[in-house]
Amino acid sequence: MHSSFGSSAFFILALFPFLGVGTYFLCSRWRRPLSTKLIIIATVWLLWLTVLSSAGWHSLSHTWLRPVMGAMSRMGYVGLSLLFYFSCAMLLSGLVLWLLRLFWEPSLLLRQRVRALCAAGAVGICGYGFWVAAKGPQLVEHEVELSKLSPAFDNFRVAVVSDIHLGPMAGRAFSEQLVEKLNALEADVIAIIGDLVDGSVESLAADVAPFKKLRARHGVLFVTGNHEYFTGAAEAWVEHLKGLGFWVLGNERVEIEHPTADADGAAPRLAFAGVHDLYAGRTPHTAHRTDLRAALAGWDIGVPLVLLAHQPNLWKAAQAAGVDLMLSGHTHGGQMWPINHLLAWSTPVVQGWYREENSPSQLYVSTGAGQWGPPLRIGAPPEMALLRLRAPAP
Repeated sequence: MHSSFGSSAFFILALFPFLGVGTYFLCSRWRRPLSTKLIIIATVWLLWLTVLSSAGWHSLSHTWLRPVMGAMSRMGYVGLSLLFYFSCAMLLSGLVLWLLRLFWEPSLLLRQRVRALCAAGAVGICGYGFWVAAKGPQLVEHEVELSKLSPAFDNFRVAVVSDIHLGPMAGRAFSEQLVEKLNALEADVIAIIGDLVDGSVESLAADVAPFKKLRARHGVLFVTGNHEYFTGAAEAWVEHLKGLGFWVLGNERVEIEHPTADADGAAPRLAFAGVHDLYAGRTPHTAHRTDLRAALAGWDIGVPLVLLAHQPNLWKAAQAAGVDLMLSGHTHGGQMWPINHLLAWSTPVVQGWYREENSPSQLYVSTGAGQWGPPLRIGAPPEMALLRLRAPAP
C-alpha cells in the first residue's frame, strides 16, 4: 500500500508545476493585480485537492474507512481534473483573443464571452469524461487473421481485459460486474494483461475474490503489470491469483493442442506466452524480471503464438522474435486528452491495432477496463475486447 500511495503522490507531484501555473493563470484572469491573499488561497486550495486525491490510498487497510476516503479521493481528482481543463480552456481563450487582436481590439464583453465559452467547454468535457468512465468497460470485437493459424482453431475467441485497477475507488462491485460481462462472452481464453490491483493481498483479497468465478474453455491467463509492483507485493499476488485458478505466465509459455489432427496427421497447436512487466526490473521488492527469451524458449516458430505483455514498449523485441500477436495495455489510451499525444512520444502504440508493412506480427493495445487517478475518460473509453482469431482463407 505504501508503494501504491507513493506512485500516486509522485504522479500528482509531477503534474504540480503545470497545475500551479494553471492555478496562477486562472487567478490572473479572475483578478488583476493578484493579491497576496488570493495567491495564498489558491495555493492552499491546490494543496488541499492534492491531499484529497491521495486520501484513498490510506484507507485500503481499513475497510470501514474506504467508502468515505474513497469518496474524498474521487472529489480531489475531480477537482484536479477540472483545474487541468480550466487551465487548458484559459490558454485556448488567450490564443483566440490574441488572434482576434491581429485584426481589431476585442471589446470587454467579447473577451468575457470567449473566456466563458471556453470555461463552459471545459466543464462539458469533464462531465462527458465522468459519464464515459461511469458507464464502465464497453465490449469491442475484432477479427484477427493469423497467417499460421490452423483451420481447426478458426474463430478461437480470446477475451482481453487490462488495467482494472481495483483499489481505493474500484472494489468488489466493479469486480462482480466485470466477471459477469466476461463470462457472458463464453471465450476460449480470458487474458488479463496486468494492473489488476492497487494494493496488497490483505487489503484487496475480498475485492478480487469474484474473479474465482471466471470461466473460459481453456482457462484464465494473467501477467503482471507495473502496479502489481507498485504495491510491493507482486509475488504474493501471483501466488494468490494462482489460488483463484489463474494461469499466471511469468516468463512462461503454454500451448493448446486441438484434438483434431491436420491433413499431415499432426495435432494443431496454439501457443500463449507471457512476461513479467518491464517495471519489475526497477524495483527491489521482487526477484521478478522481464525475460522474453525464457518465455519463448523451445517455441516451434511454426506454431502461432500470442504474447501477453503489459507494456507495449516490448513490441520491438517481440516483433524481432517473430511473435504473431502481442496483447498489451498500460497506456489507458491516454485516458485524458491530450495525454494520448504526449504518450505517443514514448510508446509505440497508445491504443488499438498496429502492424508494420511486410511484417506478420501484430500488436493490440487495450485502453483498459478501469481508471487510475482521475475517474474520467476523454478520447479513450474503457473497454474489454473479444478477439476472434481467424485462419487464412483457403
